[in-house]
Amino acid sequence: MTREMERTELIAREGIRDLLGRYTWAGDAGRTAEVADCFTVDGVLDLGDHGGVLEGRAAIAAELDAVIARVASAADAPGPVNHHVSSVLITMTDPTTAAVRSYFAVHMVRGLDHWGRYRDDVVMDRIDGHWRFARRTVRVTGTAPGSRFVPAS
Repeated sequence: MTREMERTELIAREGIRDLLGRYTWAGDAGRTAEVADCFTVDGVLDLGDHGGVLEGRAAIAAELDAVIARVASAADAPGPVNHHVSSVLITMTDPTTAAVRSYFAVHMVRGLDHWGRYRDDVVMDRIDGHWRFARRTVRVTGTAPGSRFVPAS
C-alpha cells in the first residue's frame, strides 16, 4: 500500500465517522431533514419490526417526524434523547464505498431506553464529497420496561 492510498483511506474513514456523528446529533435534536440528508436520494432506512423499511429522503423524514410527534404528545414526554454509538467497525470496500457496523444505546432522563446494532452501507457522494448512507439497518436488541421509542411487542 502506498502512502497516498493510506492517506486516502484515513480521510475516508474520518468522513464516515463524521457521517455517524451528523446522523446522531441531528436525530437527537429532532432535525429530521438533516437526518434524511445523511442518506443518498434513494437511500434506505430499515427499522425492521419497529418501523419497517423507508425508502428515500422524503419517506425517512416523514416517518421520523411522526415518531417525534408521537413521543412529544405522550403525557410524560421523555426530555432529551442521547444516542451513544460505539465499537465502530469500518470495512472499506473501495475508496468510495464501505460497510460499517456499530452498537448504539439510547439514554433519556430516566435512563437507558433501548439499544441495538447498526449495519450500514455507505458511499461517498461524488458531487459534494460527503459520505452518505445508501442503506442503514437498525436492529433493536433490547429495551427497558416502558420504552418511549420502541413499542411493546
